[in-house]
Amino acid sequence: MKVTVNNPPAGGDLAKISAECLVCGVWQGDFKNLAAGVDEIVDGAISRFLKKNEKFGKLYDAANFSVSPKKHKSLEKVVLFGLGKKEKLEPLYLRQFAAAVGKVYAKEAKSLALYLPKEAKVGERADLVVIGFSAGVFDPGHRKSEVENGKLKMESLEILTEEDLKKVKDGAEKGLIVSVTVDKVREVVNLPANIVTPEQMVKFAKKIAADKKLKIEVFSEKQVNEMGMGIMASVAKGSEEDLYFVVLRYLGGGSAGKTLALVGKGITFDSGGISIKPSESMEWMKMDMAGAAACLGAMEVIAKLKPKINVVCAVPLTENLPSGKASKPGDVVKGFSGKTVEIVNTDAEGRLVLADALSYVQDKFKPDFIVDVATLTGASIVALGNWASAILGRPQNFIGEVIKTGEDAGERFWQLPLYEEYRDQLKSYIADIANISSVRGGGTETGAKFLEEFVGGKVAWAHLDIAPNAWEENERSYASRGASGIPLLTLVNLALKLAREN
Repeated sequence: MKVTVNNPPAGGDLAKISAECLVCGVWQGDFKNLAAGVDEIVDGAISRFLKKNEKFGKLYDAANFSVSPKKHKSLEKVVLFGLGKKEKLEPLYLRQFAAAVGKVYAKEAKSLALYLPKEAKVGERADLVVIGFSAGVFDPGHRKSEVENGKLKMESLEILTEEDLKKVKDGAEKGLIVSVTVDKVREVVNLPANIVTPEQMVKFAKKIAADKKLKIEVFSEKQVNEMGMGIMASVAKGSEEDLYFVVLRYLGGGSAGKTLALVGKGITFDSGGISIKPSESMEWMKMDMAGAAACLGAMEVIAKLKPKINVVCAVPLTENLPSGKASKPGDVVKGFSGKTVEIVNTDAEGRLVLADALSYVQDKFKPDFIVDVATLTGASIVALGNWASAILGRPQNFIGEVIKTGEDAGERFWQLPLYEEYRDQLKSYIADIANISSVRGGGTETGAKFLEEFVGGKVAWAHLDIAPNAWEENERSYASRGASGIPLLTLVNLALKLAREN
């Protein structure tokens, strides 16, 4: 998709717009900043409409007005699209606004011009506009033999703004880079597990590494066992598919630079293993590698943007299936760190693969910052619904920085506690630690507390449990059902921010 940035036509001369559809963002109940010339080109239909609908402009409100061919050679439609209340337009809502516009009009026009009033602060958020719009245009059903509701037509987006054009263009350019990768990540997470196997995820990682000249190491299941990663290897025992542990490196900071480590859970299908899940909705468990996909995607974007920081990405890739060879509840395994784990429940497997990945990354690369990303617990969905991911970790200033970075990216994180009492719930009489709590409640917290056991005391560490919003269970006005691509933009922006600060 082509993206351009321009000022609105001087004096409201819409003849200079070549798009088929012009969408004007409007504030709820405040129509003072309506784009010049739009009412005239529809013969006053907009002013008549707004007089009758004084509260129009709620987020996602839309009103369509046809343009006569006699009035304009290419413009067929003018749309008023609600931005909501001016004081409530946070980055998330701007991103969702743009996504809703893209989703609604992607099949109606080849080209779209989007006018946003100055108060929308597009100069600071142009990347979110492009990322959101692209997310709305994304078609998760393109593999159907018969495409429903027509094929996508959208080819170009023109952003019309009264803000500094260079600033907006720079943001739009970054947004386009990010959106291309987000689409790839959403695609790979949406695909079924018979297509996206651990081996296919390795190919996905290798292509990113080759295209962006990143260093890559791929460890086989045999090598993982030889390296002493028995906790990680235990998860793969029930699957016919081989386990792989993939490590990518971006060396933008030099030998003296700070290092950020991204560790992503890559379970390409999670049946629960011997502690098998209920069959209802098990088909969604193809998305249990969303954390790994987001981390790999972030590496692709980071390599394009070239921040002055070193970034390591480590993703364990396997399935979690039951068989005669699978790990059993009560098994005890030893990890890379030397610690032993009692596997009380084989469906708490994400923390097992992450434990050895975290230990390895710290031993090998000595990172200053670690962010692990995983669809780890259903408990996080119970706690937060689908409107924020959970974040836990230390120290508090780093957690706050990740939360703020996510907020600016339109990706929400809500902090949950890591009290020492949660560690008491993970005691095992036979091993150093059990993989699930001995009591009900606090599932997200005890999952993170388990991971903390494998994180060194000095490193800044954030655990992102993205189970609440890695996957859109229902169709929304701004999103198709399926993978969301969260938290790719947060990871990218965090790397950029840490590079500037260090």
